[in-house]
Amino acid sequence: MSTPLEGSNLDQTRHDIQQTRAELGETIAALTAKTDVKTRARTKTTSAAGSLQQRITQAGQSAKTRATQLAHTLSQKASQRATSAKQDSQHIVGTIRGSLTAGAQTTGKAESTLTTSARAAATTKIGSLVHAKSVPVVAATTTAAALVVVAYRRRWFR
Repeated sequence: MSTPLEGSNLDQTRHDIQQTRAELGETIAALTAKTDVKTRARTKTTSAAGSLQQRITQAGQSAKTRATQLAHTLSQKASQRATSAKQDSQHIVGTIRGSLTAGAQTTGKAESTLTTSARAAATTKIGSLVHAKSVPVVAATTTAAALVVVAYRRRWFR
């Protein structure tokens, strides 16, 4: 027959059994996690979606920065063209005034009539200069900014 185990051996054996059961439970949980394809697929999908969202956010910020830089550059060019048109118009007004003075002296006409006529001519000339130089710049700016945004979005959403 068997002899009764001493108290410490019995406690040690019980402790070993509990430890073995815990290790076996952990092993089963690890094997279950590895064979759970659905959960692993969800984890991968969630990770990929997070990565994609981050890339989309970065792309949006990059596109916004580039569009802002382009708009600033085009605004500077438009301002330079407007300044050039203003200087051209001032030159034309000075030339017309000189012509008016000379014309009034040689023809004897009233200066007020010539001044009115010259102002109308200068206004027409200035308007055409500003219109000819500013509108294409503004149109080009708007078109370029729109094209940059569309091209950038198409590139990231293919």
